[in-house]
Amino acid sequence: MRSNCCFVNGRVVNVFSGEILKQEVRVSGERISYVGPPTDTHDGNAVYIDVKGAYIVPGFFDAHAHADLFYNPFSYADAVLARGTTALFNDGHDLANAVGVDQFLNIIRQLEKINLSFYTGVPAAAPPYPGVEGNELWSEADIEQAFELENVLALSEITPYLRLIHGDSRLIRRLDLAMQRGKRVEGHTTGANVEKLNTLARMGVTSCHESLTTEDVLNRLRLGYHVMLRHGSIRRELPRLAEAVQQVQRFDTSRMMLVSDGIFPDHLTSWGNMDWVIGEAVENGIDPIRAIQMATINPARYFRLDHQIGAIAPGRLAHIVVVERLKTPTPRLVMAKGKIVAESGELKIPPSRPPTDCLGMGDRPFRITNLEAGTFEIRCQASDQPIPVIRIVNQTVTDIEAHPIPASGGIYRPQGDIVSAVLISRDGKKTGKGFVKGFCDGLGAIASTIAHETHGLLVLGQSPSDMARAAHRVLEMGGGISLVHNGDVRAEVAFPMGGICSLKPVPELAREIRHLHGFLRELGCTLEYPLWTLGFLSFTSVLKARITYEGVYDIKAGQIIFS
Repeated sequence: MRSNCCFVNGRVVNVFSGEILKQEVRVSGERISYVGPPTDTHDGNAVYIDVKGAYIVPGFFDAHAHADLFYNPFSYADAVLARGTTALFNDGHDLANAVGVDQFLNIIRQLEKINLSFYTGVPAAAPPYPGVEGNELWSEADIEQAFELENVLALSEITPYLRLIHGDSRLIRRLDLAMQRGKRVEGHTTGANVEKLNTLARMGVTSCHESLTTEDVLNRLRLGYHVMLRHGSIRRELPRLAEAVQQVQRFDTSRMMLVSDGIFPDHLTSWGNMDWVIGEAVENGIDPIRAIQMATINPARYFRLDHQIGAIAPGRLAHIVVVERLKTPTPRLVMAKGKIVAESGELKIPPSRPPTDCLGMGDRPFRITNLEAGTFEIRCQASDQPIPVIRIVNQTVTDIEAHPIPASGGIYRPQGDIVSAVLISRDGKKTGKGFVKGFCDGLGAIASTIAHETHGLLVLGQSPSDMARAAHRVLEMGGGISLVHNGDVRAEVAFPMGGICSLKPVPELAREIRHLHGFLRELGCTLEYPLWTLGFLSFTSVLKARITYEGVYDIKAGQIIFS
């Protein structure tokens, strides 16, 4: 229930002027109606909230989130609301690719009704490289249809940006369409030099969240990009990037934003969300008010929403967070759209649940049949000859190494820390095979329907029978992850929404992931976050080798090197 209210005895952080002002804030319905000196007028119909000297700041805005991988967007929204994130832009390409156009747009329409202001992108390149990853999942007509929705703000990050550099006319037309419709174009320009950055900016790319160094930030900023400084589960960049903020802060930091680029469920329950990111920015030398600007008004301006959100100002949606300290802005109270939604980290509203018409696989069901141990065997091509193997370097990056793989009966029998990798398309028509080094010694099998970005069925292991068992179990669950060892299912996580999203509340999902990771570590896995590394083995826009439906793909060479 929304009602008129008034915050009194607070210190308002003004993100327009950089001041902290002793003011009262009045809210009428969903919107802020007055910000200024205390008035003598007493509204008998209003609820007065005495914040007792605490700071009143705008609700936080994560300008590049991933709310649809592991989580479902509804549960994710609840979890981050409790930590003061009242608006977010979800990159969106994972769920869009997993469920197809109609179901994705249905979900986005439903998300317009929740308390958090939820915005999204739609994929321009789905999959990134159709030649090895299957047919296009989104047409230009589909993108145009999506752009009719008010909360679709952009094309999702263009991970295969080299297609633009090489003049891919199909992809260029999609950027032209976005610009014609006044939409943003999210960049993913890892490793791009100044010449390539010029080309991408000229074609319409408006932002990038992939800076790894201060020079990366400055190169993008100088060319007119809106630069997102990433700090989350995938990469924690602020210790390297905060210097860029300090270098330009005397002039203008309005085109710089703090983003999470995804915080995993077990990290979210322990670290927090944008409140944690802001705290990390301050810890790395960024002024607290500037850090708050970078997580409120700056993303609102970037997405052309500053007339609606991003500030404590009249006419804006009443997205308000009350905090005791600016350096570590853990919320004491959170208001979203004029409603108190959380206090002291606890949600005070009924949990958001995906409507039943949002569940399942949409128009991309799994039609994989006749899975048996033989499906996961890789026939020996040349006895005793080294073959190219995908070697895991870190959480996201891989390399290529040549290794001899033992064989018997004409079948490769990987040992030690080398496992077979099999990726099957959802329609069952394509199967790519290869080998991966460095995931887990002696792994029986792990199967997953999170296989970034097309989300087929990905299975790793050394035991073909365990691999078949894990694959069957995942399909029985309607999508998810299953770990099988010596014929027994040892851990699993169900992802019945699109094969990539759990329906569980975030704390319960976090416990399931911790349990699965715990068993992998008992087997000897030393990876920082095994489930992310697993899902990224099929991601063709990060160096150097990936498993695709055609086999092992060398990204730099642009060719299949083992199939």
